[in-house]
Amino acid sequence: MDAIIWSRVSSLSQDNQRQILNLKQVAAEKGWTVKRVFQETVSGTVKTTERKEFNKLLEYVVQNDIRLILVSEISRIGRRVVDILITVDTFHKKGIAIYVQQFNMVSLENGKENPMVMMLLQMLSIGAELENSQRKIRQAEGIALAKLQKKYNGRKEGSKADKQKQLSKYSSIVDLVNKSNLSIRRIAGITGYAINTVSKIKKLMAS
Repeated sequence: MDAIIWSRVSSLSQDNQRQILNLKQVAAEKGWTVKRVFQETVSGTVKTTERKEFNKLLEYVVQNDIRLILVSEISRIGRRVVDILITVDTFHKKGIAIYVQQFNMVSLENGKENPMVMMLLQMLSIGAELENSQRKIRQAEGIALAKLQKKYNGRKEGSKADKQKQLSKYSSIVDLVNKSNLSIRRIAGITGYAINTVSKIKKLMAS
């Protein structure tokens, strides 16, 4: 069976290659032929229909009669429950199945939805959205802490909207760096990112 790989990471500090290599190995073991790889670096909160690479993927699978899309896990599709379910339904209506390595299962079998995959998909997509919500809560708590410690300065003079757009994938880090004097370690703890990631973003913002 011909298939394509769909890989997504959220930030520039992450790499698609681990997902791609793992999925290529799975395809080889199952006898699937990978015709093309689509990879993107974009926040999972951005709707799939608003992602340039996703629209290319959708056009490709329809034009080339691809019936199988390989993803490493549900959160690679997105981090909003409604968006994930709509995306999966869009593929299913076109007779395209999704293989989720996280489950080692295919979402369509003989043209019918696999009920176990659909149940797990709904459960884990809710978990992905909750995780994103928790990150936003930690960000708000970090700002509140900075205010209590009198380290909150508001937006820095001269900050540019286009720069914030470029760094939107790290919006929680950007916000705390811009609006507080908290340490890199503290920001890492609040946002859930690695210390090295926070350090890199802080340097990028200063460049």
